[in-house]
Amino acid sequence: MPVAVCTASAQTLARPGWNGSGFNADPWWKHAIFYQLGAQSADGIISKLNALQSLGVDALLLPAPAQGLAADSDSEAFDDLILQASARNLRVLLTLQASSANADLAATARFWLSRGVSGFRVVTPPGQDSQAIVQALRKATSSAVGGRIVIADFDPSASSAAPVATPHLLSRNSKAKSSASLGDPAGAQLLIDSRLSSIQPLNAANLRPLLAQSLLQPNLLLDFSPPAAPNPSSSELARVIATIQLTTHPAALIDASQQLALQAGEPPTPAVTAAKPLAPPQSAASPAAALSDWVRQLDTLHRGNATLRYGSIALLNFDAQNVLVWVARPVPGAGLAAPVVVACNLSSSPARLSLTAAIKGLGLHGWFLRTLLRSDRAMGAQDLDSVAVPPFGVYIGELRR
Repeated sequence: MPVAVCTASAQTLARPGWNGSGFNADPWWKHAIFYQLGAQSADGIISKLNALQSLGVDALLLPAPAQGLAADSDSEAFDDLILQASARNLRVLLTLQASSANADLAATARFWLSRGVSGFRVVTPPGQDSQAIVQALRKATSSAVGGRIVIADFDPSASSAAPVATPHLLSRNSKAKSSASLGDPAGAQLLIDSRLSSIQPLNAANLRPLLAQSLLQPNLLLDFSPPAAPNPSSSELARVIATIQLTTHPAALIDASQQLALQAGEPPTPAVTAAKPLAPPQSAASPAAALSDWVRQLDTLHRGNATLRYGSIALLNFDAQNVLVWVARPVPGAGLAAPVVVACNLSSSPARLSLTAAIKGLGLHGWFLRTLLRSDRAMGAQDLDSVAVPPFGVYIGELRR
């Protein structure tokens, strides 16, 4: 089958600027939310696009179909998926299985780029040196119009990052040299770090040092999955994990295995206002629906709060209470923007935290937290000396005097 001629409507899928916020001129993928789906029909994905859009997703990561799309109906369905996604400002990227940087890989990349995909995630066999493969794909994507990208798996052995003592300021906009640097034509723009999913047991003491290491790596996506059912706390832990993914790193990866409820016609969550914090999630028909609502609220908060989106992270040590706590500090020049405190309880018992000493240790000043988002139904501000977090709960608040 001949390579399809690239149409303008398909190419607009990769145009830069959709995610521009006015705070900086970063490329679209720097602060994007990616949603990874397993193998399914193009029509099935199209039926979920409205729900994915309302969830706050920026790009879809799909398994690459058989090259050439043997049947004309398959070809038309894929093209329709590209167009339907583009109409909703959703980009489509494909996962490619590759074992070597040969001519077939380059031809495959050009084929899909010509159909309007915005880039690739490359998966290589264990032990395979992926640098040449990533470099070949970067060469292909850089020759295409628009912000096409390559995503690869993070290799901890190639990182020199050491465990970080906390509290410690960790910039999410690090200019440090990295294989993920935008200026490095041999490196992927984004790397997927799956280490957090292997943590056993999942507690603050095990999670905090690894999270600190990941914050030192620019352009990282956390592949962090909730515990498998039938763990009775799995749905609550999934909410905690979603909070970590959407508030610690500039870009985020959400996997369909998290079983978010994706129903057609789901309305988007109202935007955050300065006068009224987001309401706690309402009761839902299923844990998946409740998690979807929580992700929407996190996305709304993340996009509407410059400190959470662009600020530097300081991880605090509350391991003894099994609570993961961090502070997002405003970027320089943000004026009166307030620091944001996030507390995630990883235990089945309620926690009460005294944050005053830790906050002062960061050189910050405040007496209470103004609530931005919380997973329980309590209302009002919280005293900095007595911050209550329910079992497997999340509390997010602005530091105020």
